[in-house]
Formats: sequence, C-alpha cells, structure tokens
Amino acid sequence: MARYLFAFNGPLPLPADDLRLIQQQTQLLDTSRRTVLVDADTEQHIQSLAQQLPDWTVSPEIVVPIPGTRPTVRSTPD
Repeated sequence: MARYLFAFNGPLPLPADDLRLIQQQTQLLDTSRRTVLVDADTEQHIQSLAQQLPDWTVSPEIVVPIPGTRPTVRSTPD
C-alpha cells in the first residue's frame, strides 16, 4: 500500500461529502486543516478518485530522512 496526500484548494471547511468519499474508497490515516493523508492499494485507484474530486490536488507522500547530527571520527589518531 502507498500513502498519498489530498490537498484541498477550495474554501474551508472541507466538504463532508468529499471526505466521506475519500474515506469510503481509501484508508484515511490523518487529516489537517486542508490536507488528508490516505493509504491506498493502487495508483490507478487514487487517480480515479482524484478525477471525482476537482477541488483536490493529489500527490504521493515523500519521506525525507533526517540527517544524522552525531559527531563521528573521520580518522584514527596517529
């Protein structure tokens, strides 16, 4: 399963009918003021859902690893 973000581009609040449709066709993981995080089976399923929701923008979730800030020894002392 892959995670996708649905970003709402219309006036707030989020439409209840749109949220209900998203929840029926995907697994709803989290919501915020304008964004919904979902888990879905296939990208085709997400694209067909996106076509039904014209006020929403869909993008795959991108995970960026946090760089390690722990000091390391670059070379051994002579």
